[in-house]
Amino acid sequence: MPCEHAGPQELMEMAERHLEGVPREQWRGRRFRWSENVSGGMWASVTLEIERRNDNWIVTRLDRSQDPLNESECGFTELA
Repeated sequence: MPCEHAGPQELMEMAERHLEGVPREQWRGRRFRWSENVSGGMWASVTLEIERRNDNWIVTRLDRSQDPLNESECGFTELA
C-alpha cells in the first residue's frame, strides 16, 4: 500500500537537488529532514530524516504521529 506522504526516495531526491554544485566528496555526513501534515490517512503527520554515509543515503528517522505539526516544523530542512 503506497503512503500518502513523501517517502525516503523523494527526500533523497530533494537532498541531491539541494546539493547541486557541491562536490560529492562533501556530501558525507550531511543530514536532511522532511516533515509534513497528512490528511485522509491514519497519521496526522510524518517526519523523515536521512544522512549521507559514504556513498549512500541512510534513513535515520521515520516518525508517524497522530498529532499534527506546527506549520513552522513542516517542509525540507538541512540539519546541522
